[in-house]
Amino acid sequence: MPFMEKRKKQYILIAGAAAGAIIAAYGAFIYFTNTRIADYVFLIATVVAVIPYSVLSLMENKWKSGIEKRIPELLEDIAEGQLTGLTFLRAIEASAMKDYGAVTQELHKILSHVKLGGTIEEGFEQFAKRVESRMVRRASGIMIETTKSGGDIAKIIRSLAGYLRQIESINDERKATMKVYIVIVYIAFGVFMSTVWILLNQFFYPMVGMGQSIFTPQADFFTYRRLFFYMAFIQAFFSGLVAGKLGEGYMAAGFKHSIAMMLMTLAIFLLIIVG
Repeated sequence: MPFMEKRKKQYILIAGAAAGAIIAAYGAFIYFTNTRIADYVFLIATVVAVIPYSVLSLMENKWKSGIEKRIPELLEDIAEGQLTGLTFLRAIEASAMKDYGAVTQELHKILSHVKLGGTIEEGFEQFAKRVESRMVRRASGIMIETTKSGGDIAKIIRSLAGYLRQIESINDERKATMKVYIVIVYIAFGVFMSTVWILLNQFFYPMVGMGQSIFTPQADFFTYRRLFFYMAFIQAFFSGLVAGKLGEGYMAAGFKHSIAMMLMTLAIFLLIIVG
């Protein structure tokens, strides 16, 4: 079965967006009476709105990865079943009695479709649509064409399993190599926040606060502090997205990094930055 019904997923995302909007409305309400707190509330509203999407994306990606990792094992077992004399469908039914995690549920879904009068090809097509994974689409497409054309199905399936294992190994190696860029993004964000701290605490606060004649400020310290706060806010949000794209290959994975960096920004301005 799918990770989550599309409508239920939409309800969760709408609820998160609504919660964020309510918090942002409160920030707008207090904006003219306490601007600093309003700025913090706007950041918290963004975090609250993003959290549901981040969590759902993380869980769904984990679900898809679990399916992709077990597909080669399933194909090898189907091939083994055929080599013992079972038909293709009987080999799938025998494999469905084993535990392949989330794949087992999808196998039962395919077999139920066949029992209701559908074809095995249609079952695999629906499987590919439910999972929405490039690897699953490839595997399902080859399985469909193999069952249509006939021939030595067991040999083809075993070759497909070996190919998918190689693809999975290459993807794991790529992810392990690219994870270093996540660290680089965090280091760059740390350097940016250190620069902000030095400028505000060591430069603007002493010069603007003391009002020395050698420096004529264009605005008060609070204005500079707010300017750097929103710069850090924006930097945190988009740096997280970049970290997700570089480290895991898709931008949605970066929302968890955005949340972490935005909370770091809030903590730094609350606890470390003067004013």
